This record gives sequence, structure tokens and C-alpha cells, in this order.
Amino acid sequence: MLKRIFRLKWKDVNFLVKRRKYFVHKYFWFFYFYQYPNLKFNQISVSIPLKYSKKAVKRVFLKRQIVSYIQKNNLDKKPINNKFYKIFVILNKKNIWELKSQIEKFDKRELNQYILEEFKDSFLKFSKKLWN
Repeated sequence: MLKRIFRLKWKDVNFLVKRRKYFVHKYFWFFYFYQYPNLKFNQISVSIPLKYSKKAVKRVFLKRQIVSYIQKNNLDKKPINNKFYKIFVILNKKNIWELKSQIEKFDKRELNQYILEEFKDSFLKFSKKLWN
């Protein structure tokens, strides 16, 4: 889990969603906005909706995979486009069933790799969009 300072508060999440500045790629939505000038880090939060699975174990497993990718690559401490952002990541509700059908095909080890590859691809496309 990310340290508290690197996570968004609920008022920030509500602000980002209302602001409607977002990027969508296959399984993930990225809501984003510029970070306050005095904070020199990214704040990132991840949400997996109940629609994905009613079992918390499955939702937490998916969230942990995403957060582990963020921590391994220091995405919370590195600037994107020489700026820092508030980023809220959520599953794309339109493609949840497609994701669930893909996940059922894999065993646990392959599942970890699949989730990381999908998030990595989505985050790279998101960061390229911020460069433009």
C-alpha cells in the first residue's frame, strides 16, 4: 500500500471526478489534475468497483497488483512531463466483463503478469497523452 502522503483524499477524488479531465484505455480510466505547486510528488489512488467482484479478496488482489507496479517503478515520486499530478485510477466499467473473462483463463502466476502488463500499457499511453 502506498504511504498516506502519496494517496489521494476523498475530497481530491471527488474533485478529479467532477473535473472530468480523464484518459481511458482498455481496462482503466485515469482521472488527473496538476498537483499543488508546493508538493513535489504524485498522489495516486486506485479503486476497483464492486461491479468487478462482490468478493473483496478479488478486488484487493487486483488493487495490490496495480499498487505494487506503482511502487516498483516509483511512479509516485517521479514527475510526468516534468510536472506532478493527482491521479485517480479506476476500472473501466464498460470492459469489466471482458477483463473478468480474460482473468478466468489464467492461473495465479500468469494472472499477476497479465494485470501488470495491462496496467503498464495503460499507464504508458496515459503518460504519453500528458506529454502532448
